[in-house]
Amino acid sequence: MAARAVDGPERDYGVVLDEQTRAFAAEVRAFLASALDADMRARTGGEAGRVERGREWQRRLNAAGLAAISWPTEYGGRSATAVQQLVFNTEIAAARAPEPVNRNAINQLGPTIIQWGSPDQRERYLPRILSGEDVWCQGFSEPDAGSDLASLRTRGVIDGDTMVITGQKIWTSKAQYANWIYLLVRTDPDAPKTRGISYVLADMASPGIEVRPIRQITGRAEFNEVFLTDVRVPLTQVVGPLHGGWRVARSTLSYERVGQSRTHRIERRLRSLVSLAARSGTPQAPLGDAAIEDRLVRFAAQVEALRQIAADATAAGIRGVSPGPEASIAKLLTSEVDQSMATFALELAGPAGTLERGSPGAADDGDVALAYLLMRAATLGAGTSEIQRNIIGEKLLGLPRDV
Repeated sequence: MAARAVDGPERDYGVVLDEQTRAFAAEVRAFLASALDADMRARTGGEAGRVERGREWQRRLNAAGLAAISWPTEYGGRSATAVQQLVFNTEIAAARAPEPVNRNAINQLGPTIIQWGSPDQRERYLPRILSGEDVWCQGFSEPDAGSDLASLRTRGVIDGDTMVITGQKIWTSKAQYANWIYLLVRTDPDAPKTRGISYVLADMASPGIEVRPIRQITGRAEFNEVFLTDVRVPLTQVVGPLHGGWRVARSTLSYERVGQSRTHRIERRLRSLVSLAARSGTPQAPLGDAAIEDRLVRFAAQVEALRQIAADATAAGIRGVSPGPEASIAKLLTSEVDQSMATFALELAGPAGTLERGSPGAADDGDVALAYLLMRAATLGAGTSEIQRNIIGEKLLGLPRDV
């Protein structure tokens, strides 16, 4: 796919770019100008259409070597610097590019396999994560093990060279179209609860796996329940030590909490918010009210801080070190800022902001209402804000453990 030059001045990224990074920024902008066509910008086809666009977009990113720039070069990445990651995030957000279908696998599972996986696991799974040939979902949360994840009850019984898994997972994104799942399974019931867990990769086509969609407040069914009944998985698909999966899972959760994809989304929401405030037809437009400007400037400062945190955490991942408790700062701030911006958009839009997609006169074609409803869960997913504050207090501030 031939790339064409992008006209216009170089973007201000808030940092000084060296020659290599300027060249990288130009490459990304040229790629977006060429690859982000009308098909990729379309919003037709519902959930199935969105998934297929995500597959195709990931294929295009991978062909250009841009699917996972933070990964080490030997695994298909670019060993990108923190500034290069910041540049990439900024350009993707500015272009309003779709999310790759394997967003979570690229940002969470891939770095975990790089850090903890065997050579065979890296060779087998990483290329197919990048290409989108395998689509992954995460099987961590359970009905009685959400914020207290170590209380999980899904069990894995060793039978020769296989593990037999039985249990239930919930709030599993993408399970309805994923063909692989990464699971936490209790394999030593007699050990302390964080020491008897294994981290397992399973084929969703395995006999005994059933997926049931969960309808959300938006009317969509992005989450699912996953039931596992005597599912057999080879022990070669255990990542890290058997019974030692809690440490592996903590790496994944740290990557999830930083979430490069979260910074993409929050930057897109900020741009949409500024556009909404400035657009004629909204109650407060054109943008000129000092209070509105103050809110927007505060959001912009918070988003910039989050971009820097995410870029620094990605740089740590390049060195093979999972983000530490600082990731909880990123997760806490991102979810609460994201939720606040969605609420502010509803205030700006007025009554039109309450109208759903397909309704005449709906603000931003219904995106304002959709974002507001979706963001009700922002402070719950990937660990509640209360959990993140406990981690920050205990691990960073040295406060007594919450009991």
